[in-house]
Parts: sequence; structure tokens; C-alpha cells
Amino acid sequence: MNKHHLHGAFAVASALALVACGSDGGSGGTDAAAGEAGAWQPNRPITYIIPYGTGGSTDPIGRQFASQLSEELGVDVVVENREGGAATIGTTGIVTAQPDCYTLGLSNHTALANQPALNPDLPFQTTDDYTPLVKLGDIPVVLAVNADTPWQTLEEFLAAAEADPNGIGYATSGAGGTPDTAAKLLEIRSGIELNRVPFSGGGGEALTAAVSGEIESIGTFYPSMQGFVESGDLRPLGIFYDQEYPLLPDLPLIGEQFEGASMPAAYYTIAPANLDEECRDTLVEVSQQIVESEEFQQFAEENGYVTDPIQLDELAAEIDDYRPVFEEIEGSDA
Repeated sequence: MNKHHLHGAFAVASALALVACGSDGGSGGTDAAAGEAGAWQPNRPITYIIPYGTGGSTDPIGRQFASQLSEELGVDVVVENREGGAATIGTTGIVTAQPDCYTLGLSNHTALANQPALNPDLPFQTTDDYTPLVKLGDIPVVLAVNADTPWQTLEEFLAAAEADPNGIGYATSGAGGTPDTAAKLLEIRSGIELNRVPFSGGGGEALTAAVSGEIESIGTFYPSMQGFVESGDLRPLGIFYDQEYPLLPDLPLIGEQFEGASMPAAYYTIAPANLDEECRDTLVEVSQQIVESEEFQQFAEENGYVTDPIQLDELAAEIDDYRPVFEEIEGSDA
């Protein structure tokens, strides 16, 4: 991985400060430049924790951000995968680290908004317990059916589910995951009942069951099913989202038809609470630049993400908005 020092606004500010100080480029001048520029510049590696397994479907977005963070700040960013506990193990490692801006990492809406309600011993009970640096993106769940089923539209599928409660199988990658939660929301909002069938194996077994016809329908992320859609084995009918999805712009939005039935997987970069203001502001600015960059946008488009680089209070408000949704799901019979 090629590394280089701060560029853009930070590099320009540093260079101007060096000139103003008459520095010859020695270490003392560099420290003075950082102070003059008002931008924190790390002097050792940063740890970026990903609460999922190496090589899993969620690992790449964290590694993409970490790679660009390294390029922007000019230091190594060491990725540590700490999987388990529905992403709470890795998230705990982030929020309990020293608040020195040298540890940050990836988390998601489920770990931050739902798991604290299920486990009051977690050290991140509210958004005050960490610094929400930036939202990396959403990836919506797509509802698809086996191509041999008779349903050609979302309306036909919903009518069949209403007429036959618990009669249509819906494959997911596991109970409590985002595709399963999305289906629960649809059941609550629409009154239908699906036969939700959780599989293991990271979603691969669920896809196999849907493609073979063992299960009539599936909820998963489009990049996982795209090859089977293009081969004609699966037919997408709707998206559990409330805004246009660029990969499937003509597909009905379930979140529009049934208010509140939008449940994408949302991913964030967070850091411990109580960061020093200077280093926090630097990380906030650099994080936004990364997500808005052409490189990150290309990655997001190729991997099915919809970016929305909200930060700090606005991002905390989004996470807080998920809490009553999860509480409703936990308190329902769905």
C-alpha cells in the first residue's frame, strides 16, 4: 500500500505554516506547522477496528475507508477484525479505547441502536458514549422470488402472502439480521405473515435455497443476488428502502408503500467519546472528504452502497431514530 503525507487542505495549510515559521523542515518545524495550521497530524499508526470477520461481506467497506484514511493522514492505519457478539465485541473495542484519536472503527445501526436495549451491560448505551464521525452508507435489502414462482410484481406477491398467512417461505442469512428485520417490519406495517427461514453460512445457503426453489423468496443485498438475477434464476420485486436505489431504479420501494418499512444496513465510522477537539475536528473533516471522494463513491457504487456522509449530531440523530423501530420489532409478534 502506497502511503503519502497529508494533502489537500491539510497539506497546503502545513506548507504555508512552514513558510511563515521560516522552518527548514526539521521536526520542530513540523510540530509548529501542525499548530499553526490548526490541524491534528498523527505521528504513529492508527488502529481501525472492524467488528466482522476478515473477508466477509462487510469487511471491504471498512478496509476501503481505512486505506483512504491512511493516504489522507500519511500514517499507517492498521485494520483489526474483532468479530462476534452481533458486532458488539468490535464496537466495544472502539468505544472503550483511549480517546486519543488513534483508535476508531466500523459499526452499524443494529449494534448501536438495538444491541444496547438487549444488553444493558454494553458500554455504549447512548450516542453520548462514542463519537459518530461519519456515515459510510446504506445498503438496502432487496426482496426477490424464485423465477419459477407465479408472482411477477410486488403487489401479486403481497396479495398471495395475505391470502396464505405463513405460507410463503422467505430465506434470510440469519434470525435478527437486517434482511430478517426488514421482513418483520413489512409484516408489522402490512399485516401479512411470511414464513421466515433463517440460514447460516453468510447468506450463501439462503441464496442456494431460493435459487433451487426450496424457498420461494429471499431478502438479501443486491450484489449478492445480482448474478442470479442476470441469469434469470431470481426475480427482484421490491426494495426495503424509501428512496431510489441506483442499482434498481425502477423497482418498487417497500418503504414508500408501507411507511416505516425501510430497513437498510447502515454503516458508520465511530471513535471513542471525549476526543481532543483538534484531533476530532481533523478526523471529522478527513472522514467527510473520504466518503465524498471519487474513489470511495466508485467503491460504493460497485458494491451496492448509497452514501450519505452525515456526521456528529446529525448522525447521532439517525442512530437514535432507529431505537424505537427496533423496540417496536422486539415488542411485536412478528
